[in-house]
Amino acid sequence: MAPLNNVDGLVNLRNLVQEVNGTSPADKSVPIVFVPGFSGWGAPLFGAINYFGGVINIPKLLVDEGYTVIVAPVAPISTNWERACELYRQLTVGRFSTVDPTTSLIKEVYDIDVNYGSYFAADPAHAPEDNPSTGRRRAILFPNSQFPNDWKWDRSNKVHFICHSQGGNTVRYLISLMANGSATWHPEYFGDGEDERDDWIVSVTTLGTPHRGTTIINALDRFISRSRQQAVSLVARLFAAASFYPAEKRAYDLQLDHWGIRRKAGETFQDMLLRLESVDGPVWKWLTSNHNGFYDNSIEGVHDLSQKAINTSGKVYYFSLSFHATVPFPEDWPTWGLDAIDSFPTRLEDFVRGATRNIPIVPWVVDGLIGIITGAGWSFLTTVTSFRSFVEWVTDAVITRISRELGYDLVFPKPGRYIPRKDVIPIMLLSVYAMGGQDLTQVQKNILGVNQEDWYQNDGVVNTESMRGPLNSARGISSLPDFDFSIPGKKGIYWHLGDNDQMDHADEIGVFIEQNTVRLRIPCR
Repeated sequence: MAPLNNVDGLVNLRNLVQEVNGTSPADKSVPIVFVPGFSGWGAPLFGAINYFGGVINIPKLLVDEGYTVIVAPVAPISTNWERACELYRQLTVGRFSTVDPTTSLIKEVYDIDVNYGSYFAADPAHAPEDNPSTGRRRAILFPNSQFPNDWKWDRSNKVHFICHSQGGNTVRYLISLMANGSATWHPEYFGDGEDERDDWIVSVTTLGTPHRGTTIINALDRFISRSRQQAVSLVARLFAAASFYPAEKRAYDLQLDHWGIRRKAGETFQDMLLRLESVDGPVWKWLTSNHNGFYDNSIEGVHDLSQKAINTSGKVYYFSLSFHATVPFPEDWPTWGLDAIDSFPTRLEDFVRGATRNIPIVPWVVDGLIGIITGAGWSFLTTVTSFRSFVEWVTDAVITRISRELGYDLVFPKPGRYIPRKDVIPIMLLSVYAMGGQDLTQVQKNILGVNQEDWYQNDGVVNTESMRGPLNSARGISSLPDFDFSIPGKKGIYWHLGDNDQMDHADEIGVFIEQNTVRLRIPCR
């Protein structure tokens, strides 16, 4: 029996796969559904970058091993409710976008209508303009040779879910709706007689999911200290550029058309931009509400989800894997810090003479003082101040003040408990650093309760402590009693495989910048 107590969660995953494969053969007839996280996409971005795999096509690799894979292109920055409705519709409609076997290109089709029910009715001032939403993307099917063309998700056609980031909470909400129904909010999809369908799911595996929320939004709010109107204006410009063309021509589809974030008939780009930037316009309505992915991924947002959704279903197997891309902030002066101090552009002797020029001191006293201090150079500072205090001073008194003087509304984060690993993807360097020093608010502390653990360690988007599973629903994989999953007692529990300390939020889905990150290959069979 292979041990499942390694400090690296990927090693535990590999050992678990080997043991389970030795116990029972893989059932490749059940499709694997990939659910992207926040800001994710379905078809390759710009025709080349897969969400799952980057330049590598992970769904295709699994198909080559005999599996069938479905990629669900749910909206990238929407609420878990909207994404759950979209995922349900994509899997039950019985139509898929397909892959051309000769060119490997995806033939995307935009003919799905998604009904969001009456979820937003209680807050009409912050509700979408249109329901249902029409012309939405089909899910993408990567079939093996035995997969039926008329497949629909139902009790006879079950699925495995593999979820990255927010995808895990989206699937959690969907399973809860399948288990308990929601006749009040959505009689068409989850109405009377449509409960107890959570047995349509075999398993859920989450990678870097914020099961208890993330502090990245707080960190970004501190960094970009703009007024709300400025923030809305900035977001409106980005949204207008992304959503001006029809969905099939967009390089990146926000899928917020039902909120009015789209080009209306006869609008020029400038007309659309003015409408989106306006006070009480669609962007203002969307961004200043709690009906967006920013809120739904926060600690407060996931807490709200927990008031509406079950943690787990007793009919489903669950697995989770955690990651972080941090190392502790150095408490001692590093070598490069000493070198930087010694390279200060002003000589210490000149500084002392300038500082004492107007002070009535006997010259030989000044010379003696200079002799004592300058013998060590500027590095004498390292004996009277800590490296952390020095970095805090540079951040507050130099970098932030310079940026403010130049007109940038930025507040650079102070040093925290952690800094990024050297192989972190560049676009996440700042977020890893900022989250490493982001304190919980009192409201968040009240939500999380007494067992707050370490909420500074992170993968650049999600706090590592949040990735294990919903509150009181996770167990360490080392406590798994055996590898026979036909024996009762293993469902309804998030079996936490452990942490991996070499991957950031992009690495988790195969978007590698540093190839040395990948040293452990997990067999698919």
